[in-house]
Amino acid sequence: MKSTNWKGIKSKYALCFPEKGGRKFGNKIWDGGFRWSMEDLLEFLFPSHKMPVFHKLGVEYLKFLLEEGKNTENGKREFCRRKGYSMNTLRKNIIPKLYRFGLIHRSRKLPKNVKWNIKSKRQSVEQESLQFSTMMRKMADEWEAMVETARLRRQKETQKEREDIRDIEKQECLEWEWYLRGKGEY
Repeated sequence: MKSTNWKGIKSKYALCFPEKGGRKFGNKIWDGGFRWSMEDLLEFLFPSHKMPVFHKLGVEYLKFLLEEGKNTENGKREFCRRKGYSMNTLRKNIIPKLYRFGLIHRSRKLPKNVKWNIKSKRQSVEQESLQFSTMMRKMADEWEAMVETARLRRQKETQKEREDIRDIEKQECLEWEWYLRGKGEY
């Protein structure tokens, strides 16, 4: 049987988390009062040390999208022409990953007077989305609940074990007293 060559999760499906307290973020990642910039946030999707061009393009595109509100094909062409980026890189790498992780919402519209659905003729319209923050918040809440439940369960188990040990010790004391009373030594 031939094994598959497993190299991990493809980057288009992965988030990249920095090491805890690493050099890139330091302590600001854990400081609740510190506001992250767009560059800091997109470091998780497009790490600048691995994908510097994608990181820069993603940051600029999201800033452009937040400024404009909605973006159409013409807006993307204008953005790429002004910034000097490839339209294919934006369409095939940046927008799909931003959409997949819920940072943008994408809808398609068909051109008028077309009787059949041709994929190449459908134009996409992007706008900002809060799905990413909703998903991450839900994941964090569920993880917190699981950890709290496990900790409470362990605490109850150790408390029950202590109570069982106390009950055994009491029973042994009572048995010892009965034994001594039976001999007349108590």
